[in-house]
Amino acid sequence: MPPVVRIASVLLLWLLLSTSLAAAQTSPDWQQRVRYEMDIRLDAAQHRMRGRSRIVYYNHSPDTLRHVFFHLYFNAFHPQSMMAERNRHLPDPDRRVVPKIWRLGPDEQGFHRITYLAQEDRPLTFRITDTVLKAELDRPLAPGDSTVFEIRFRSQVPLQTRRSGWNNAEGIDFSMSQWYPKIAAYDGRGWHPDPYIGREFYGVFGTFDVRITLPACYTIGATGVLLNADEVGHGYDRISSRGWTRFDPREAGLQCTPGDSLTWHFRAENVHDFAWAADPDYIHEAWHDDSLGVTYHLLFQPDVAERWQPMRRWVPWLIRYFSRRIGRYPYPQFTVAQAGDGGMEYPMINFITGRRSPFSLLGVTAHEAAHEWFYGVLASNENAYAWMDEGFTSWATTEAVAHLLGQVPDHRDAALSVVRLQQMGLFERLNTPADWFASNVAYSVAAYPGGEMLLDLLGYVISDSLRDVFLQAYFRTYGLRHPNPYDVEKVAEQVSGLRLDWFFEQLTNSTYTCDDALEVASQERTPEGWRVTLRLHRRGSMLLPVDLRLTLADGSTQWVHVPLGLAQGHKPVPPDWIVAEPWLWTFPRYTLTLTLPARIVRAELDPLQRTPDHNRLNNTWPFPLQLSFLQPLSFDPAAYRATWRPLAAYAYDFGPGIGLQLRGRYFFDRHEMLLTLKLWPEVLLSNGRRPERPWVRDRNAWWAGIDYTLRYSDRLAPRTRWHLQLEKHLGVLENRIGLTHTLGRWAALGHDYGTVTLELTHQYTPGFRTFSFENVPVWTPGMHLVWTGLRYRIERPFGQLHALLETGEGENGKGATRGVLDLRWHFLRRPTLRATLHGQVGWGDGQLPFSRVFRLGSAPVEAAWRHAGFRSVAALFADARRSLHLIPLEAPGPVAYWSPEVRDPLRVQGNVLMAASLQLRWTPFHPRPLRPLQLEGFLGIGQTWFTEPTLASRYTFGWDRFLADAGVGLGYNVSDLPGLRRWTALSELLQDLRLRLRVPLWVSDPDLLGERDALRFRWMLGIVVGR
Repeated sequence: MPPVVRIASVLLLWLLLSTSLAAAQTSPDWQQRVRYEMDIRLDAAQHRMRGRSRIVYYNHSPDTLRHVFFHLYFNAFHPQSMMAERNRHLPDPDRRVVPKIWRLGPDEQGFHRITYLAQEDRPLTFRITDTVLKAELDRPLAPGDSTVFEIRFRSQVPLQTRRSGWNNAEGIDFSMSQWYPKIAAYDGRGWHPDPYIGREFYGVFGTFDVRITLPACYTIGATGVLLNADEVGHGYDRISSRGWTRFDPREAGLQCTPGDSLTWHFRAENVHDFAWAADPDYIHEAWHDDSLGVTYHLLFQPDVAERWQPMRRWVPWLIRYFSRRIGRYPYPQFTVAQAGDGGMEYPMINFITGRRSPFSLLGVTAHEAAHEWFYGVLASNENAYAWMDEGFTSWATTEAVAHLLGQVPDHRDAALSVVRLQQMGLFERLNTPADWFASNVAYSVAAYPGGEMLLDLLGYVISDSLRDVFLQAYFRTYGLRHPNPYDVEKVAEQVSGLRLDWFFEQLTNSTYTCDDALEVASQERTPEGWRVTLRLHRRGSMLLPVDLRLTLADGSTQWVHVPLGLAQGHKPVPPDWIVAEPWLWTFPRYTLTLTLPARIVRAELDPLQRTPDHNRLNNTWPFPLQLSFLQPLSFDPAAYRATWRPLAAYAYDFGPGIGLQLRGRYFFDRHEMLLTLKLWPEVLLSNGRRPERPWVRDRNAWWAGIDYTLRYSDRLAPRTRWHLQLEKHLGVLENRIGLTHTLGRWAALGHDYGTVTLELTHQYTPGFRTFSFENVPVWTPGMHLVWTGLRYRIERPFGQLHALLETGEGENGKGATRGVLDLRWHFLRRPTLRATLHGQVGWGDGQLPFSRVFRLGSAPVEAAWRHAGFRSVAALFADARRSLHLIPLEAPGPVAYWSPEVRDPLRVQGNVLMAASLQLRWTPFHPRPLRPLQLEGFLGIGQTWFTEPTLASRYTFGWDRFLADAGVGLGYNVSDLPGLRRWTALSELLQDLRLRLRVPLWVSDPDLLGERDALRFRWMLGIVVGR
């Protein structure tokens, strides 16, 4: 073969292959068809069902079919099913399913027993695997051929567990969805016999002719049109277009009589499923809308009748609205029934739970009604592409509810949900099959707000007006068909004239993140105007066009659109917009030079917040700072929120103090910052000499009158944060930098294995005027201490474990090591009663700084200094322990020996600690001011000792040296007061202020307190400084 012919053959083969592959991506022109004739008898008392189904199946595919699959959905509802097993391993199982599905008894489980399956009267052999039946055909089904199946089955309706069943949470007798042996879908990718794990569905369009026999007292709502309305009654026989009709079984005197039954005969055309709900207490309201030719039905129980009254207006309004926005509703009736376990869509009927607030009822009604378009008519494969129905439906819901309430639709929350999950490291691509998502939250965000964001972002890319045209073209082209993502892309390209494969690939098949940045590089006046240079930087991986809004000094606004080169064009924009040169995707940076009539005073990238940008702080020039006074930090993705407040304080050793506090945060706990500056004028103006105190010998120490705080924290990775703290308070300076990592992939869902913190600490005490609450100096002036610590903490509802290992500089500049193991076990947990066993072991070598020495039943001085609440209260007094009996609470053990009368304080201090406490807390009060009040009983035991040679001879370990106490007390968590919540968010002092009044009525060693009696009234006031 000549080379030219060989090359031409290869090119022709490549062209044919690429054309066939492209064609295979979009849905085929053919689709299967089915016709069901079903006769069902329901034993309502036994929750059993017998049925016979005749199914005519039409093979419109180009393939010869040699076997067939059926779904047996009820088989999912037992403790050993795939659904039950999947929920054992999900980090966030559906609480509607678990633990109920694991506890279903024999009479509560669901099943289908296939007693007969035949093809054209010839029995077939079949095998059932969980919820899927596979049968080998007796006669293979050729392209264009049809065949008839006959199925007889006996079924047990499950106790309502997920979507379908008897006796739902609101007492509806039967919510019958996914209730019959249903033939699986077959399309260009072959059979889709997906097992029922709990999420989405995919069916074949066809006709359903269904007869349901059940007790005559039941009212039914179902897919399709009731053919024997005059025979059945129940309000179906007197529907009018003049107004809503109402059937109430109580008014009709309808009673359930044994043996009395009715057969309801429904027929539905061009649907891919059939559902029904039945209850003897249903009130049935109906109205025929001549304008659309649609009859509306509402079925609900009497206890929700009043809150369902607005549904008479909402339901017809929604169907008309969606018909106008998307395409005409193609079915003759629409039913909303109180049934199911939340909200679920089926052709011509929606199940929703009815005991909802008005806004929730409107939202779920709008959502499920929109599914009649995105699921019912546009019947995409929900299992494979859940975003196509749930996401588009969520978008339509937001639009409809906003228009109904007279508001402007806002889809920003959808993008923020995606951003949040991406930052948590849990987001998965939209095209993940519904049952394959690693977590329920990943499915929920990808399918619902993820798909909503895609559709809203499509409006950003091609324009909102063309996006609306696209929706109507999509409906016209693929209505009553099974579109796939490539069909969506194809219609959007045809409508917009843009290339959009790059858009859909990023949005559906990747987890790319968006972070575009803007800066104004220069502005200079020229004879033609102001020459402005803007620089854009693509810091994320997602490629998108860019809209800019420039605010000029003369008050005017100039919009600029920067197209993406991949799109091969740009969206239509108003005539006064500037369309810049395309941004080519291989260039992460883009420079834009404009000549404007005035200089720029503000530049904003994506000012309407349409894109899922992770950092909008770099979207605006100048920096978008929103500063407020005495206001809580609100959630704002477009600006950095900061609030400031004045500070006033008093300290016995420093005098009165004044200052300012600035607190800031970006959304989702990014860039958290705290700045404070506090001045002690008496110390400053006296150059450190006043207030005069005997132990203060500082000179030229004006700097002792300045306190400050600089704290900053931010996320480095989904489960890793770093923090920097530079602080000086009451004469003690401390600098800390650390890294905290949360262990466990599902930590954000509450399934963590604890946190690990690595921290470097520097402490310095420049002078003698330092913090103390016992009138005893504990800080060594002029000494620098540098420590490295590794901390592990894990918390569970039943307890906490904390382990700490530190090494660094001790007294006299020598090395020192310190370790702590702290364990709490809440062995009794009731709503108002809790019992806790708390144990701690601490050890350190003899060179521990005195500020870090362990204290029995209390906390080291360093921990007390770090706690803003304790530090502020204790500093009010020369000797807070003597004046208030005030101690910091952290370690377990007896507290009585911190009485001011204790004869030897070193008996309850040491570089080794062994202690335990038993605490009983009762919260009996419900009125708001008393709600944080707790009544306590406690028992503490422990011992501390020194290993340092000069002290070890007197303070060493001994079995006879354990100290104990027991008593009662009161606890009051000030930060839990509802009226203070606004202020606790702004105040370090109030954020974690937990007061404890301890009354040790018994002590094991009264001599140490200078007393004779072990039983005696004593009291201590504590502030909890530990977590």
